[in-house]
Amino acid sequence: MKVIKKMFVFIAVAGCFFIGSNAFAQGGNTASDTGTATASVIASLSLTNATDLAFGEGIQGDASLAITAASGGTFTAAGEGSRFYNVTVPADSTVTMTTGAGGTNETIAVDSFNFLTSGLSSTTQGQLSAGGTDTISIGATRAALGAAQVPGAYSGTYTVSIIYQ
Repeated sequence: MKVIKKMFVFIAVAGCFFIGSNAFAQGGNTASDTGTATASVIASLSLTNATDLAFGEGIQGDASLAITAASGGTFTAAGEGSRFYNVTVPADSTVTMTTGAGGTNETIAVDSFNFLTSGLSSTTQGQLSAGGTDTISIGATRAALGAAQVPGAYSGTYTVSIIYQ
């Protein structure tokens, strides 16, 4: 009888552990749901030089010459239709035209860059058409030519940048 009693107690104690462990394992309440990840891809911007900024001929000693954006160089912007973009033109004292080796009297500064866009009248931005294009017209001022300015063909490059707003 003692053996049966001991077995009964052992079974009862083991049963409590089994019941207790199941109660803890099933005690949590969980829930889940799903979300949706989305993205939009738009056309990248491009900018193409269409017409160079030409100051024409000047004579040694000529005064500075301003070319308005309306009659200056042009760039074609392309990208996502109807989007606004910002325009950056060169700062003063950053663009120089040179001839020869660019030595004394062989450089001409180009400053006061400005622009117009066909999509928007602004001093900082433009807007692409519904078809995704726009024209940016560039103007600037050529410095006065020195009395000893070296005759020759002068050229220099400048950079116009655009970025979506």
